[in-house]
Amino acid sequence: MKVKYSLWLFLSLSITVWAESPADVELLSAQKAYQTALAAQRASQSRALQLQTQLQSAQLQLKNAQDNVTRLQSDFNQADVQREQADNALQAAGARLDTAWQAVHSR
Repeated sequence: MKVKYSLWLFLSLSITVWAESPADVELLSAQKAYQTALAAQRASQSRALQLQTQLQSAQLQLKNAQDNVTRLQSDFNQADVQREQADNALQAAGARLDTAWQAVHSR
């Protein structure tokens, strides 16, 4: 790219030296302005494509994170239900043990 730009610059400068009329100078100036605008457009398009790719990647990461949160919430809810069931079973077993203890020691 630098070689093309250097060649273009060299040719532009060479032609500028040979330019004889104000119309020739204007043509060269217009060509240079066009090339500058074209380079800016290409850079802008490249940046937009780069940002679009990054945005799509971030959106996919966000979706994956949201899916992970949903799965973890569901797993947590199931674990909480199991914990509650275990607590209830422990209370029932404790009450049964107390009753059996009382029955053995109150004879």
